Amino acid sequence: MRAVLQRVLQASVEVNGQQISSIKQGICVLVGLSVDDTSADIDFMVRKLLNVRVFDSNMNALAGATTSLQDESAAPKMWAKSVVDIEGEILCVSQFTLYGQVVKGSKPDFHMSMKSETSKQMYHDFLDRLRKAYKAERIKDGEFGAMMLVNIANDGPVTLELDSRKFEYIPVTNQPSARRIKGSKVLKATNSQSPIDASDSTSVVSVISSVDTKAEDMEEKAPAS
Repeated sequence: MRAVLQRVLQASVEVNGQQISSIKQGICVLVGLSVDDTSADIDFMVRKLLNVRVFDSNMNALAGATTSLQDESAAPKMWAKSVVDIEGEILCVSQFTLYGQVVKGSKPDFHMSMKSETSKQMYHDFLDRLRKAYKAERIKDGEFGAMMLVNIANDGPVTLELDSRKFEYIPVTNQPSARRIKGSKVLKATNSQSPIDASDSTSVVSVISSVDTKAEDMEEKAPAS
């Protein structure tokens, strides 16, 4: 599950020329669902969105009002408060194109995006959990599956990309770097074209051994300087 979070002074959504949702200060979130997303991905994203600190320390609780300063003489501390801390609003917009890829040619490929009917149910489940975890009246959304005009007044600008499938990069001395996905048994080496079962240590060693062998062969064939 992916989300593009933007800190906004205001944001709104229009469908067929009519405004259907709007917020004042808070965050606007574009939400994309992948074919293999589960309930755990939703829980992760809800926690992140409500707790990520993108507002300054001099931001008071809004409570429906505009921004006010706590102490104008004190320098504000950046990245100090979450949208919950300032009682801001959240506008969510479904965005299947977040999983688009342009690998071959120039036409985007969306095969990693969750199918419409399944994603609609999961997206509304995400909204329900977000409302239960915060204040329901402060959560707004667009119209799922519709052509929308999204107006965003990005404050900063501040934009973050969040992904429920966290990546951990593991440096290996004298070996090609490997990429492991937390919570998954998939391990990919940069020189390998196919996934490897991380639970199978033999397969991991065989890939590394193969790289070593190729390197040795190249050294033997190289002309003496």
